[in-house]
Amino acid sequence: MENIKENYVIYGGVKMPVGYRFRPTDEELVIHYLMRKVHAAPLPASIIPEFDVFQTHPSGLPGDVRETRYFFYNEIMNKYVGKRAAGCGYWKPIGKKKQIVANSKSNEAVGIRKTLGFCERKRRGCHNHHHETTKTTTQTRWLMHEYRLVASQANPTQAFKAGVGNWVLFRIFQKKRRPTQRTSDDMGVVSQRSSNCKRNRRLMEEYLSAADHRSRRSDPDLTTFSSPSCSSDVTHELTSNDNGELDDDQEEHSVSMRINI
Repeated sequence: MENIKENYVIYGGVKMPVGYRFRPTDEELVIHYLMRKVHAAPLPASIIPEFDVFQTHPSGLPGDVRETRYFFYNEIMNKYVGKRAAGCGYWKPIGKKKQIVANSKSNEAVGIRKTLGFCERKRRGCHNHHHETTKTTTQTRWLMHEYRLVASQANPTQAFKAGVGNWVLFRIFQKKRRPTQRTSDDMGVVSQRSSNCKRNRRLMEEYLSAADHRSRRSDPDLTTFSSPSCSSDVTHELTSNDNGELDDDQEEHSVSMRINI
């Protein structure tokens, strides 16, 4: 029995095989679930619970927060147009409304999908003598799709007579995180660093080449070996003193001539 239970998961109150997910399209949600709920007709499956999604934060709603969750909600009056408070924040409309059509051939609108984003309110202290607190709002990754029937499909008078009410359907999920991308400023910094590295490498090569050249010129042995004829011609013209030795001035001049040639 334990092995059999592990082969199933509870999804929206319904036992489903492992790996199965409830992934209906907008048309399927409106036509096969919402429209049937409004007209009190049997549903394909009792997988969407009834719950007031505005009672709590989206993370506190029933179900797995990692999965897309669906809820029916019965509104007595359709009075909500703008922001709608929920828990420690509010849902606000974003984007444009989308019409849901029954099929591509007729283009008959059967429902409307509205997108809302959840904003959290956070309190923080003000650094003043009154020690007051201010509220800041932060846009979260929580999104909501609100599905309603168009007036021609809802027939609200008949619905209220049947005790059904004004049913709406919600799809709540978290937007996926986008991979971080380098901005133009970051790319400019990387390009500048690359050019600086190339310039430093070129300057280092020039410095080493100049240092090697100076070391060759400053070594008398290397200079004499490389051009012996020039050195012998210069020293041959130097005169010696009576003892057959060069004077100090002449010796220094001879060394200097060897280096400079």
